[in-house]
Amino acid sequence: MPKYLICLLLFSSFFASAQELSIHEAMELARKNNRTLQNASADIQIARQKRLETIADGLPQISASAGYLNYPNQPVSVVPAEFFGGTPGTYTSLTFGLSQSATAGLMVEQVVFDGSYIVGLQAAQTYLQISEQAFIKSEQQVVTTTVESYVNALVAQAQLKVLEQNLVIAERNYSDVLQLYENGLTEEENVEQIGLTVASLKSSVHYSQNMVRITKGIVHYIVGLPYDKPLVLTTTLEELTLRAQKEALGDFRVAQNIDFLIAENDIEANRLLLKLERAKALPRISAFASGGYDGFGETFDFFSAQQDWYPRTAVGLNINFPVFSSFKATAKKQQAKLALEKSKRQSEDVVQRLLLEETSLRNEVQLYLKNIHTSSESLALATRIEQKNQIKFKEGMVSGYTLRQAQIQLYQAQNNYLTAMQQLVLAKAKLSLLLTPITPNNK
Repeated sequence: MPKYLICLLLFSSFFASAQELSIHEAMELARKNNRTLQNASADIQIARQKRLETIADGLPQISASAGYLNYPNQPVSVVPAEFFGGTPGTYTSLTFGLSQSATAGLMVEQVVFDGSYIVGLQAAQTYLQISEQAFIKSEQQVVTTTVESYVNALVAQAQLKVLEQNLVIAERNYSDVLQLYENGLTEEENVEQIGLTVASLKSSVHYSQNMVRITKGIVHYIVGLPYDKPLVLTTTLEELTLRAQKEALGDFRVAQNIDFLIAENDIEANRLLLKLERAKALPRISAFASGGYDGFGETFDFFSAQQDWYPRTAVGLNINFPVFSSFKATAKKQQAKLALEKSKRQSEDVVQRLLLEETSLRNEVQLYLKNIHTSSESLALATRIEQKNQIKFKEGMVSGYTLRQAQIQLYQAQNNYLTAMQQLVLAKAKLSLLLTPITPNNK
């Protein structure tokens, strides 16, 4: 009784500390913890700040300046002495200004017209849309990977469970046939045939145990859980298969698919690039106003109330008009035109690829639905054949080789059925993701 109590307590403590996770909870955790999505979200924030930076370039720019200058040895200018009544042909040295000076000023600049700035504002918005669409695409890929890893872990668990059940039956058969052989009631080959089945199943069980650990580790990594935290998958493979069989398939709207939207946004980005190259030929006009005060003295006394400050003010207009760039501008325009044409062709390819992908996935789903039915019937038939051969073997009507062949046939049917469920669930998940439209609510 103490041993059973200890085992019960250990079993209870495992499930108390284990993370129970349904497939929907796994997808939500992946959306929250996956580092790829976190980086994609950071890219959106960067794009928003970049947009604000671009807007700020066209707003008034104000700068303040201050300076201090000290001449320990002031510059000396030499002028003809006759300017001051001296002897012609001689020169007099003069020092202009005072040895120390201080300045303080303010400059305000404002863009009046700049074609590149206008295009830049549009490009900043397009860049933000590109970042948002990249996040949606990354999210879809993470969800797909999460579903695949979760289903693979379920399949690995199901395979391990089936193999363990088969091993129990095979070991029981081996014990029975070994006893018959020791009593001289069967041949040694029958013992060896059943022994081969037991050895093969033990090897498969060991491999499946490793696969369960590996597939669950992948789930840990994708959803962002600590690797050493026990994980219990609460959604069953049968539940997902039944759901995939019952879910209706909707219509496909190419114009609301994320890949199509990304391709269209790429066209818009290249159109803006061409527009930018054309806008560079327009003049850039900016206005400015500046003002300040200058003070002078022989000593540093600029904070004194007696210090004289002399005001200065200036306003102006700058116009920059490109005249000739040695055909560089023409070459860049041609590059932009070619890039635009290329993006249009790529968009057409995306449409065709999406339509082909939809057709292919629908065909796969229909095929796997039929495979589920076929593999289920084959499994039931293989089970009955194996059970009949079990009875015949115990009655000495068939050899161990015949029983082994029936068991191998059953094991293959079991594996085929699990594979059919896996294929149907994954194909249906990919098709559902493809058919899900991208609307303002899920952007």
